[in-house]
Amino acid sequence: MRLFYKNHGAISVFLCLILLPVLLFGGMTADAARIYMAKVVISDSGEMAMNAGLAQYNEQLHDEYGLFVMDESPEAMSGQLEGFFNASLNGTGLPDTEDYNKLLDLLTENFEAINVAGSEIYRTEVEKQQILEYMKYRAPVCLTEVVLEKLNELKDTQKMTEAMEAEMDFSLSMEECQDSFEEAKTALDLLEQAIQQYVSLGDVGTALNNAYNAFTVDLSRALLMWAAIQDYEERSGSTDLKSMAESYIASAQQVDMNAVTSSVSFNSYMDSLYYKNTVNDLVGSEGIDKLLNDYDKAQEETEASSETGTQAETEAAQENNQEREELEKIVSDYKYHEQRLSGYEDALWNTARNIVNNHYSILHSFVTSAEAVVPLASDAYDKLEIVEDKLEDAADKFENWDDKTQALVDLGKGGSMEEETNRYRDFFMSGEGKSNLENLEDLMEKVQQNQTFFEDLSSGLEGEKFWDQSIAIEEPSSQLSEYSQEAENTVAGYTPEYTFIETARAVYIQNYEHLSMAVSPASLSIGDDFFYRRLIEYCEEKSQEDSQEEQNAANENLNGSKDGAAEAGTIDGYPDFDWSSAGVTLPSSVTSTSASSADDSLTGLDITGDVDDSGARKEAVSEFKSSISAANSFLDRVDEIVTRGAENLYIAEYAMQMFSYYTIDKEDGASLPAEDVISISGYKLSGHKAYGAECEYILWGDSSSQNNVRNTVMLIFGIRMLFNSFFAFTNGTINLTAQTAASAIAGAAPYLIPIVSVVIKLGFAGVETANDVRLLKQGYGVAIIKDERTWCTGSLFSNVNSSAAKITFDYSDYLRVFLNISILTGHEAGVLGRIADCIQVNQPGVDLLNSYTMVAVQADVKCRTTFMRKISDWGESGAWGFPGDYYTIDYESILGY
Repeated sequence: MRLFYKNHGAISVFLCLILLPVLLFGGMTADAARIYMAKVVISDSGEMAMNAGLAQYNEQLHDEYGLFVMDESPEAMSGQLEGFFNASLNGTGLPDTEDYNKLLDLLTENFEAINVAGSEIYRTEVEKQQILEYMKYRAPVCLTEVVLEKLNELKDTQKMTEAMEAEMDFSLSMEECQDSFEEAKTALDLLEQAIQQYVSLGDVGTALNNAYNAFTVDLSRALLMWAAIQDYEERSGSTDLKSMAESYIASAQQVDMNAVTSSVSFNSYMDSLYYKNTVNDLVGSEGIDKLLNDYDKAQEETEASSETGTQAETEAAQENNQEREELEKIVSDYKYHEQRLSGYEDALWNTARNIVNNHYSILHSFVTSAEAVVPLASDAYDKLEIVEDKLEDAADKFENWDDKTQALVDLGKGGSMEEETNRYRDFFMSGEGKSNLENLEDLMEKVQQNQTFFEDLSSGLEGEKFWDQSIAIEEPSSQLSEYSQEAENTVAGYTPEYTFIETARAVYIQNYEHLSMAVSPASLSIGDDFFYRRLIEYCEEKSQEDSQEEQNAANENLNGSKDGAAEAGTIDGYPDFDWSSAGVTLPSSVTSTSASSADDSLTGLDITGDVDDSGARKEAVSEFKSSISAANSFLDRVDEIVTRGAENLYIAEYAMQMFSYYTIDKEDGASLPAEDVISISGYKLSGHKAYGAECEYILWGDSSSQNNVRNTVMLIFGIRMLFNSFFAFTNGTINLTAQTAASAIAGAAPYLIPIVSVVIKLGFAGVETANDVRLLKQGYGVAIIKDERTWCTGSLFSNVNSSAAKITFDYSDYLRVFLNISILTGHEAGVLGRIADCIQVNQPGVDLLNSYTMVAVQADVKCRTTFMRKISDWGESGAWGFPGDYYTIDYESILGY
């Protein structure tokens, strides 16, 4: 004990030191417990207040549409909710409330009820969750039939469409083959006509030889003689005018103007020209009359110097008269021959000119005719190349069709389409299609040979030249100018006699380039070519009388298809409610959900009912194909309706069961009483403002109910067209009927049979579709995939019984599928927004834009403290941070349905 005596008082000090923290800790613990207890009470009070607010839901919306929304907005109920909060907080109504208050001593300093943004019922996520919760116990029974039995019928549409489109593409390619046949035949006809009309090559050779002979003999002589005459000035030195005139006359008499190039004529003309030059020098300007003038003048002089009247004078006068008569005859003969021979030079020139003109005309016509054949052959070859491309394309299109058909066969749905592909497989592998491609090559080779031959012939004819002038090409005047110039050059230095002219001609004609033709164009005729004869057969104009009955039947179906499509695309007879004039603000306008529209190609069958017209056939196939493709595109995701989960099914079924649609009051052609048309919640639908067109509005969103119903009918038309076409393309009876009619209509053109057959089958499908849509609009159910008992139109089958269908779709079934697909393809927000629109229009007294499904509360509550209050007193206006004797608790919470 002595050990501790040294530390008297230390323990007391130690105890005092630890006592203060213990007291502080104990006091703080007590107050903390009070605060945490208060928080629990506040939280419970807040939840009770919010539950009280949520309990005040709109009974009408809940009973009719299964939706929970508060009657008033949270902010509007703030005072009421605060009362609930305070009553629960302070234990109002409980026994010994005073003692309860003393226990916690809570005081509400601030309370606020808040509208929760995004919790409005029209907000799609909130609406969606409530619809799903509602439908989870309402929908399973009605969904079972749709999902498990009916939707399965809509599967494999992709493969069906691909096979039909492949057959249509094949038929169009075969039609294009026929079109190319027509064009090729026209080009070949022109070519063959040109070949047949072209002169034989023997005639061409004869013409070339004639040209050679004419140019080297007659033309050369004429021009050389003509050149020799030019500037000829030789003359005699004699002064005896009479003798020279008589010599001229004697020489001129030997000139035959009808044979100006003969040796006698030419030599005699040159002699006469020799004497004429002499005479001209002697007579001067007086001319040959000088001979008489000189004589008369001499006589006058003699008479003047002689006596008259003597016998001698009389005799002399008589002699003079005889002499003068002789001179007169000389003068007369001279003038005559001078006049006659004045045309000798022109005769030589005209001889040459006529030869050039004549042979230019003949050879030039050969050239132009040959040149005209070349483009015809080129065009025919180009057309045959197109034929080749089209034939190969048709073969490729067949392979694609064959592959797509095999995919259907693997599914057990190939039907008669498999037989069709087998038949055309033989056509392309070993039949007429293969032989056409093989024989086409032979014809193309012949056409190309023709083109080459006539090109060579044309250029060869241009090579027939004289003095480098193409006889067939150069203008005659140009040729003659060149030839005459060379003739003058050739005879320069030669004696102008015939023998020397012939010597000069031997030199002159060395400049002639002569051709030799040895090939006969007759061997290039294409008239007997196998493929050409086949083209003639394919393109032979057929008699319409032989197939008029088949044409009329096919055209009647096409017109029926067109009328049915037009009817499906109209708005006549549909409910005409205008959603833009509903008198309320539509929730979808706030959520910015846009409207959509059916593809116009679904019913765009503005076709011409003329199966015998190529353009009409192509137009029909193209428009039917577009309609089928658009329908298949919409159904492309039908398989996902089940695999993507039940949410889309619940939403679509909610719309179908809560709202009206076009055929809701129609069943098998009869009208249902208004009291029987009720929603899944048991409310009558006939009082809805947009009665008969609400679900269609939910699907499309157009402000016009007529447009929405029309869009739905258009889409149904396209889908019915898709399934009816598939049956028409795979049913043996329809195929046989179409093939028989197509063969009669196509005549001898096998390449037309596929497209005519396709058009006929599409016509059958179109008429059946038009009938189906009429039945669906009357509330009837129609078999999804037809068989021989459910195919109603065309009188094709004997055991027709439309009620024999195991599974049918009526208007509502299609609409249900459309809604599911629309949700799957990204339009869920639009569908939900327009569901809210329908509710808002039907319940105008409820403002869905301010109908909340959640409430938020914010409150500040003071909790009285014990020890903290003393600390607050010590630290009042100091740094302790407790300005009063209460601790403030902040409370925030949110609660919804």
